[in-house]
Amino acid sequence: MHTVEEAMTVEVITVGPDEPVTVAARIMRDAGVSGLPVVDASGAVIGILTEADLLHRAVLADLSEISDRGGSHSRSLGSTVADLMSRDVLAVRREAPLAEAARLMEKARVRRLLVVGPEFVIEGIISRRDVVAALARSDTDIEAEIRSCVIDEILGLDPAQVDASVDQGVVTMSGVVAQRREAVRLERLAGKVLGVSAVENSVTWKADLVYPGLVPRFAYFAKYFAKRREGSGGSIASSTAAGNNDEDIGDEPVD
Repeated sequence: MHTVEEAMTVEVITVGPDEPVTVAARIMRDAGVSGLPVVDASGAVIGILTEADLLHRAVLADLSEISDRGGSHSRSLGSTVADLMSRDVLAVRREAPLAEAARLMEKARVRRLLVVGPEFVIEGIISRRDVVAALARSDTDIEAEIRSCVIDEILGLDPAQVDASVDQGVVTMSGVVAQRREAVRLERLAGKVLGVSAVENSVTWKADLVYPGLVPRFAYFAKYFAKRREGSGGSIASSTAAGNNDEDIGDEPVD
């Protein structure tokens, strides 16, 4: 499955905690970014400065000027990055699934996540735009990954057993596998492939071929009672009353 590392931006513009707020604001403007990770001398993340932090300071500065035009409030309003930055930082590891990063951004309603390594040292950044770009995959790429990674490498199925096609992110699968668990895993894993929006799974397993339409785990019992009926002329009760011994069916219950 796809990870944060595949979509993240490695070259990250950072700022130190002692940097003046005005300098940080110019950096954000010139770089066209809406947030700057704040790092210490070792490169470890200690906070993040965003446009919202700067806007909040601007509002406070305006209110302060109105209430007291004669005083200097630059320090109380925050003159350095450390004064304004948010210390609660959301971060992920580079090996985390991309879907996990997307869920975290959606849940926290943030635009970006920092990517950190050991000691919380910054290694990159991933934004909503990065996730969207990764999701905008072609149907051909999605189908190729399902065939090579899911069907072949993970499940070890014969490619001739299962047919998979993709149309606008919707995966359609058909074919026959040996066991029900394989069909279930096939659908689940295909649904986790990056870019897949839905899975239409019509893959059957061999138990279905014995009694079409019957829930597979009951197929064994259907065969059992069918053979008893054949041996008793259609009446299970009569064979039991006559003391007939059941013959070995020779089939194991289907998983």
